[in-house]
Amino acid sequence: MSPDAWPKFMKGIYYGLYFCIIILAGLVAYFNYTGIAIEGGGRSIVFAPTGRVGMIIQYLAIIYTLAVIPGVLYWMKRSCAKIAKIEDESLKYDTYYMYASLRMILIAVGSLISFFAYFLLGGHQPMLWLAAIGAVALVFTKPTPGKAEAEFRREDENNPTY
Repeated sequence: MSPDAWPKFMKGIYYGLYFCIIILAGLVAYFNYTGIAIEGGGRSIVFAPTGRVGMIIQYLAIIYTLAVIPGVLYWMKRSCAKIAKIEDESLKYDTYYMYASLRMILIAVGSLISFFAYFLLGGHQPMLWLAAIGAVALVFTKPTPGKAEAEFRREDENNPTY
């Protein structure tokens, strides 16, 4: 893919992921509104939040989301240092945008997992907050050509970012 086509493609991935998150949030809100999933109402959809399986689902969602966000951001920073050394501009941007799309997908998956956990646990509120953390983290991963250039700069360069 040409370096000029990547930003449009990445914008499509970014907004597609947000569209999935918003649709899932809307479905969860609808199910809560209609009374399908009510926390503490004794009508948990699949698993009780305090049961064994419910606790495992909670722990897995929390561990994945809270480990993947800083982990992926750190991995991307390290990867950008290596990518910046690539001489071929086309290969450099292809590699960057491939890694950036992986970063966005991994963070969005954390938010989607949290929404599914929220639904499976019958509206257990902490899972909703965890999904919001993932959705907010996704805002900071939107790749743009300017952001790519900023991530390729070496740390010892004193370039203002304002």
